[in-house]
Amino acid sequence: MLKEVGSRRRVGFTLIELLVVIAIIGILVGLLLPAVQQVREAARRTSCINNLKQLAVAVMNREGSMKRFPSGLTQVRLNAAGQQYISGSTAGFRFQGHSVYYFILPFMEQNNLYDGMDLRIPINNVVTDPALGRAAGVVPSFLCPSDLLPSTALPYTPSSGPTEYYGPTSYKANGGSRPVFATSSTNDGVFMATGPNARKAATAPLGIEVSIRDITDGTSNTIMFGEGYHRDLKFDTFTAAGWTGGSTIEGWSRWYPAGGDPGLSNIMGGAFAPINYKIPWNHGEPGAPTTQAAWFTFQDMRLSAFGSGHPAGANFVRCDGSASFISDQISQTVLQAFCTRSNNEIFVWDN
Repeated sequence: MLKEVGSRRRVGFTLIELLVVIAIIGILVGLLLPAVQQVREAARRTSCINNLKQLAVAVMNREGSMKRFPSGLTQVRLNAAGQQYISGSTAGFRFQGHSVYYFILPFMEQNNLYDGMDLRIPINNVVTDPALGRAAGVVPSFLCPSDLLPSTALPYTPSSGPTEYYGPTSYKANGGSRPVFATSSTNDGVFMATGPNARKAATAPLGIEVSIRDITDGTSNTIMFGEGYHRDLKFDTFTAAGWTGGSTIEGWSRWYPAGGDPGLSNIMGGAFAPINYKIPWNHGEPGAPTTQAAWFTFQDMRLSAFGSGHPAGANFVRCDGSASFISDQISQTVLQAFCTRSNNEIFVWDN
């Protein structure tokens, strides 16, 4: 008797079915990825705004106890013995100073860092070992997650001497219509260089520590801090040519630039350039500056420009402690109105 043998049916995907499933998964991932990126960017922007608010609260608390905002950067020439330059030759006397970020450390629960720093001789806070802290101290609230700065101290090798280390910051204190270079500073913002050897533009008033009553345009219409962005590959081609003091754009981010005249360029922002301004040429390209003297204006524009890694603008905090986002399409006239403290402009901040 013959036994009928039934055919066995194979269970599985055909190649066509598998390709269709893979295609569907790819489409779903493609739809989901932008949403995930938007959520991450929203989280980064929120974190950044919180950092700016912490800076503003620290400044306001300091103002509450001292009755004035801190200096942007103190400038004094001292020799190795801590003696101040008075007159005559400047040989042996180095520009030194404390930054606004130093002054607000005790109001940001950074007392240990502050107490470990030398109040009398700022250059003593510069270290060649990042483990020593001081100028190399890394403060998380000084860093925006959308900026490209590392969360470690940055090395800087001066023209002579060993490599130094500095903690970075993503934020810039409002220095007015033109905060840098030191001899071009207009001193019409909220923070500026002060001290016995402070430098400024010839037509600018002396630098002061601003009080609330000095902000006659209104605290709600005056910027206190804004973001700075530390990625500009074209800027770095000028560094490679030796035109930027040896620092890439990343290196111009020291929250405590204790020594040297260019310290303001690390920590000050203003209306000298549009928001998100970047260098438009590589070194040596047609249209680029052909001399270092011609380059300095563009360098100052880039170093003082507010900007961010967020799309289409940057976050700012005002002198009343409120924070918001400003589009990089804002006109320079309006930006200058928000950066100057007492120019009697009629612009009103509108979110």
